[in-house]
Amino acid sequence: MCGRYSIGAEIQALAKRLEVTVPPDFEPNYNAAPSQRLPIVSNYQPSNFTYFQWGIVPFWAKEEQKRLINARAETILEKATFKKAFKKRRCLVAADGYYEWMKTEQGKQPYRICRVDETPFVFAGIWDRQNEFEDQADFCIVTTSASPSVAHIHNRMPVILHPDAIDFWLSDTEDYEGLQDVLRPMEDKLIKAYQVSKKVNNVQNNEYELIEKIND
Repeated sequence: MCGRYSIGAEIQALAKRLEVTVPPDFEPNYNAAPSQRLPIVSNYQPSNFTYFQWGIVPFWAKEEQKRLINARAETILEKATFKKAFKKRRCLVAADGYYEWMKTEQGKQPYRICRVDETPFVFAGIWDRQNEFEDQADFCIVTTSASPSVAHIHNRMPVILHPDAIDFWLSDTEDYEGLQDVLRPMEDKLIKAYQVSKKVNNVQNNEYELIEKIND
């Protein structure tokens, strides 16, 4: 599960690594949430970040509220909702960390999970449109089983693509088994988690302090 994440000014360093451009109106988002328009790189526009809305409306949904924000890596080739997008419409979702909530006796405690070196990265994503005539495109984040070091917080995590897999993910390959094979948990040695303020619970809060560590 991935229901919130962050992407700050570090997107510029990420863009440089990916050799893409950042929209001039980009602003850091420390509490990125479903239904928001967020920066992604799609396989149709691989040279720049564009804004897509988080949450795919499945073809069978009668209401827009039925947006699906995650797709499980293990079944992405089996589910009719995601299969075509997985094969034809893949994307990179810019992030520098994501949030998960752990159940405690005092209630749910939010954690931020990021790279040990705190550098930005990309989630594996897929995107779609409700119909071919719409300008608006939507995306969802692919998830996998959690790395052992963070599995006690939540048993799922978004797929953080290894740098060597990024070009392959955006390519027009038909090696679908190979694509599915890169959807793995991040290595334990590269990831860390720490407690953050419960202010992140409210999507209206969107300031830098949300990603700061609080005392355990």
